[in-house]
Parts: sequence; structure tokens; C-alpha cells
Amino acid sequence: MSKAVILDTLKTLGASPDVEIVCLVRKSGDIIASAGNVSSVQLETFGIMSATIYGAANTANKHLNKKKPERIVIRNNDGDTVITGAGDRAILVLRTIENRNFSSILQEIDDAIESLLDQGGI
Repeated sequence: MSKAVILDTLKTLGASPDVEIVCLVRKSGDIIASAGNVSSVQLETFGIMSATIYGAANTANKHLNKKKPERIVIRNNDGDTVITGAGDRAILVLRTIENRNFSSILQEIDDAIESLLDQGGI
């Protein structure tokens, strides 16, 4: 899949006024693409920490004989961080500005991941 297609999908997802930043991250922590207010975070650190959180949850689930996590949500009064599995090799990480429209944001995340997977995988 071309990086342009990935970036277009992320830009569409990040166009919501409730979204601060959205990144597609390899499970190793490398940023594949990002959109939104990327100057608000150090992308390399953001990617590595997001992958670490997802990996820790996955390891805990394995030890409990459970499936890999589908989504991890970190709630704050000033917004949420949502880490969602995106195929075998990636996660999609989205940071909201505030807690408004949370259920619609979750649906938009799922739709974006499905679109990316349908267009050739990530």
C-alpha cells in the first residue's frame, strides 16, 4: 500500500475537531505515517511508547490465555489516547482533544482501519 493512501486515510480521520493527532505505527514503534497536530508530540517517542503499551497488554493477555487486545483506551479529562490493533504488524494511535463524541471517534477509527486493510493491508 502506498504511503499516500495511508496518509490520506489518516488525514481524513484527523480532520475531526476532536482529534489532536493520529498515527499509524509499526508494532516495533516506528511511525509509518501521521496526521494532525504532529508538532504537539515527539513522534518517535509517541510511537515507541504506544507500541510498548500495546505490547505489554498483548503479553499480559497471552499469559492469561486470552486473545490479543483489540483496543486500549487511556482516559484523561483533557482527552483520550486510543490504541487500536491494525492488522498483524501495526497499530493506529489517536489522541483526542476532549472527551466529546467518543463513540463516533471509535467508529471512525474502526472504519479507517478496515479501509486500510481492504486496500492492501498494513
